[in-house]
Amino acid sequence: MKIEVLSKTEQVRRAILVEILSGRLRPGERLLEAQLSKELGVSQATVNAALQDLHNQGLVTKLLNRSTNVRRYTLDDIERIFAVRALLEPSAAAAAAASWSAKAEAGLAVQVEAMRRAARARDLAGFCIADYEFHQEIYRLSGNPFLAGAAEAIAAAPFAYVLCDHPHALPTDYAALAEDHQEIIAAFGQGPREAVRATRSRIEQWLGHSRRALKSAGVKSGKRVLELQS
Repeated sequence: MKIEVLSKTEQVRRAILVEILSGRLRPGERLLEAQLSKELGVSQATVNAALQDLHNQGLVTKLLNRSTNVRRYTLDDIERIFAVRALLEPSAAAAAAASWSAKAEAGLAVQVEAMRRAARARDLAGFCIADYEFHQEIYRLSGNPFLAGAAEAIAAAPFAYVLCDHPHALPTDYAALAEDHQEIIAAFGQGPREAVRATRSRIEQWLGHSRRALKSAGVKSGKRVLELQS
């Protein structure tokens, strides 16, 4: 077993991601680099780099020389993100399946097992982070850095965010959701065509989950900002 060595920027990015997906950092909340630097024991330059990564991934909105805030999503935002995702992720899945290996399977299986543990513990933040990392890994496995870059902001983050902040609005069977991801891994092993089919099918299913969550929260159209309530 190989221990993953993370840079300070990646450690900070993950720490902030946990706070967002757990709901401790709220949509629209301002993130102060000086405060985060002090709390995390790192330089402001490291915090700035981590926030830029999170901006690229759609979790925060970072305005040059102004402020950084946790991002809010509208229903239209979610629809548009999934429309792009439905185009890009099947392509990434096909590329990953074409060069499938035991190492690639093991990398994805780690995240599925993390989802299973989180589902048993009812750790929604942990589940959402594993979900997010699973889909990021698919893009990395495509071997296409341009595809991975284009997909950075439309991976699982918005979907995970909606689920984690509305655990009661959406009665999701998280254990079953983890097994959905295991089925995707199995499809990859059957070749590109099956990988594309399974990925498209699951994306449609997950969009349905997100729509129901938003409607349960009272978000009826993209004109109304998604104000997540605890």
